[in-house]
Amino acid sequence: INAEYGARQHRKMLRFLTSIPIPSEPLSIAATAFLGLVLLVTFLGNDAGTMSKSFSWQFRLAASLRTPILVFFVVPLSALLWLKRQIIITYRLRVRGLEASRATHADRVQPVIASIQRWNESGRTQKLRTARPNWACMSTKLSSNKDDAHRVPVSQLDHILDLNLEDMSVTVEPNVTMGMLTSFLLPKGYALQIQVEMESITVGGLVMGFGMETNSHTVGFFQESLMAYEVASHDGVIRDITKDSDPEYFYALPWNYGTLGFLLSAKIRIVPVKEYVRMKYIITSSPKELCDKMTKLSEADDAPTFLEATIYSKDKAVIQCGHFVDRPARGSAEANMINPINHFWKPFYYKWVETFIQKGGGEEVIPRQHYYHRFTRSIFWELDDMIPFANHPIYRCLWGWMGAPEVSLLKLFQGPVIRQNSFYAHVVQESIMPVRHLAEGVEKFDNWFGTYPLLVFPLRVYDRGPLSGFLHPRKDMLIPGRDYGLVVDLGAYGVPRPVRQGQMWDAIKNVREMEEWTRDIGGWQATYTDICCTHKEFRQMFDHSLVDKVQKRLGINAGAVPSIFSKVKPERGLVNLEEEIKAEGRTAVPE
Repeated sequence: INAEYGARQHRKMLRFLTSIPIPSEPLSIAATAFLGLVLLVTFLGNDAGTMSKSFSWQFRLAASLRTPILVFFVVPLSALLWLKRQIIITYRLRVRGLEASRATHADRVQPVIASIQRWNESGRTQKLRTARPNWACMSTKLSSNKDDAHRVPVSQLDHILDLNLEDMSVTVEPNVTMGMLTSFLLPKGYALQIQVEMESITVGGLVMGFGMETNSHTVGFFQESLMAYEVASHDGVIRDITKDSDPEYFYALPWNYGTLGFLLSAKIRIVPVKEYVRMKYIITSSPKELCDKMTKLSEADDAPTFLEATIYSKDKAVIQCGHFVDRPARGSAEANMINPINHFWKPFYYKWVETFIQKGGGEEVIPRQHYYHRFTRSIFWELDDMIPFANHPIYRCLWGWMGAPEVSLLKLFQGPVIRQNSFYAHVVQESIMPVRHLAEGVEKFDNWFGTYPLLVFPLRVYDRGPLSGFLHPRKDMLIPGRDYGLVVDLGAYGVPRPVRQGQMWDAIKNVREMEEWTRDIGGWQATYTDICCTHKEFRQMFDHSLVDKVQKRLGINAGAVPSIFSKVKPERGLVNLEEEIKAEGRTAVPE
C-alpha cells in the first residue's frame, strides 16, 4: 500500500514538473537564470531569521533583501564610479597635466569665497557648513543636519595641484582621495608619509578630521604629515598657514571639522618607497601577550616600518610587522614569497592573515600598492556581514573584480528606519587608549561588543604643551625623556554578539561605558563613530582650549558655526541623553 501511495505521489510530482513551461527563447532563458540567481543570492544572504523580533519588520525585511541589492545594484554602481574616477584622474594627469589644475585652482576656490561673502553680507543669520551631504562622508551619520545652514559648495575641489621633489611634498585639494594619490605617486616611487588605507577616504576628511595608518607608531596621526594649509576663514579671507607663520592656527586645525574655516588645499609630506613590503606574522595567545609584544615593538628604537594586529578571538591575535624591500631577484627564495594579496580572486587579506594562526606564524612579500589598500576589497571585514559569501572563491572570481561597494552608496541606500535600527544591530567603535591598557581594552571590548576581528593600530601622540591641540596626552602617558607617548587604536566593526544570538544589544549603555573608561585612562574616541556622550563629557575627553582660542581670535562666535560636538554627534532622536544632561545640572555644556 505504501509503495503504491508513493508511486502515485511520484507521478503527481512528475505531472507538476512537466506542466511548468520551460523557456526556449534565449532571452527567456537568460531572464529565468537571472531570477534563479537572485533567489539564490537572497537565500544565501538572508540572516534576518536570527534577528530579534524586537527590531522593526521594515528593518528585518531590509536585512533579508540587503545582499541581492548590494550584489546586483550597489557593487556594479560602485565599480562604474571607480571607473569614472580612474578616467578623470588619468585625463587630468596625463592629458591636461598638473599645470592646468594649478591654473584653474582659483576658479574652483571662487565659489567658496563668494558663498562665504554672501553669508557675511546677509548678517550671518545661519550656521556655516559645507554643502557636502552626510551620506557622502566617511562616518556613521546618515541624515543631514544642514537643512537650516548656509551651505558652501566644495565638491569642485578635487584636483592634485603640485608635486615638489625638492621639499618632498604633494599639494592637493580636499576632495582628492587616497586612491587617486596612490595611483599618482606610487608609479613615481613615492607615497604619502602616512598613506591611509581606504581608497575612497578624502584628504579633507583626514586633515579636518583625523587619520592613521600602520606606520603611525613612528610618525603619529595623519596631521603630523601636514606641511601647510590653504584655508578660507569665516571672513572670506584666504589664509596660508604653516607651523611657523601661525602655530596656533596650524595645530588647531586637525580634528576641528571645519569650525575654523574651509580647507582649499593641503601640502602633505611624501616619502620614497620601495616596490615591496616584507611582512612577518607573529601569533599571540592572550591579551597580555599581545599587549606586551605590541608595546615592545612600537616603542623600540628599531621599530618595524609597519605595525598592526588583528584580533580573531579574545585570546588569539596576529601581529603584522613589515618593512620595505627591493624587488626580489628572479628565482630567489624571496621571489617565491611574493603574494599579490589584492587580486580579486585572492581571499580577503584578513582571512588570509588568519591562516597564519594554524601555521604558527610566517613571512611573505607583498607588492606595495596591494599592501597600502589591503582592506579596501573587504571594507576591513564589514563586507562579510553584508554579503556573507563574499569571500567564497565563486563570488570572488565572478563578482569580485568589481570590488567592494562604496561606503557612501551603502549609506545612501539606507533610510531613517534602517539607520535607527542598525544603531542597535551593528557596532562601529574605536577607542584610542594608552598602549599599556590594550589587554584590559580587549577584555572590555569582548564584554561590550563581542564582535571579531578587532583592529589594533599603534600610534605616536605628541605633547606640545599649549599647542597640543585636540589630543593632549597626559604626562603619565609619555615615554620617559621624550615628548610623545604611544597609544593604540582598538576598533570593533560588526554585529554584536547578542544580536547574532537573536537578542537585543543596548548600544547606548555599552558605548557610554566604553567612553567613560576611555576618558578615565586618558584616551579618546574616534569621532566618526556614533558617540553617546554629552557635550560636557566630550569636552572632558578632548582638549578644546586651542580651538576655542583660535575661534575667539578670528571672531568666530557660537552663532556662526556649529560646535565640533554638534557636527560629530548622531542624528537627532537617535541618542536620548536628557537624564544625563539633567544630572549635570548647571555644569552642563550647551551645544
